[in-house]
Amino acid sequence: MFKIIQNPEFTHAVPVQVPADGGHREEVLKARFRVLSGAGDDVFALRTNEEIGSFLARAVVGLEDIVDDDGAPVPYSDAVRDQVLALPYARTALLRTYIAAVTKARAGN
Repeated sequence: MFKIIQNPEFTHAVPVQVPADGGHREEVLKARFRVLSGAGDDVFALRTNEEIGSFLARAVVGLEDIVDDDGAPVPYSDAVRDQVLALPYARTALLRTYIAAVTKARAGN
C-alpha cells in the first residue's frame, strides 16, 4: 500500500569528495532533506549554480556529522547550511544524494 505523506522528509549519508593534495579524500555528512514537488522545484530543470543552491537551500533541512577545524561538533543552522552549500564539492554531493534518493538511482551497472 502506498502512503501519501503531506511533507515527506528523509535522512541520507552524503559522501563528499573533498579536494586534497594530489587527489581527493572522502568525508561523509548526514543530510535531512525535504522532498520538493511544487512549481519551480523540478530538480532536472536546474541549470545554474544559483538555481542549484536555491533548490538545495529549500530542500536541506538538517545537517549532522559536521565539525570545525578543531574537531568540535557544529550544530545545524541556516548559516551552516549556507556555508556548506557555498562549497562546490559539497553542493554537488548533496544534489547527487537527493536525486538518487528521490529516483532510487543506483550507480554502476
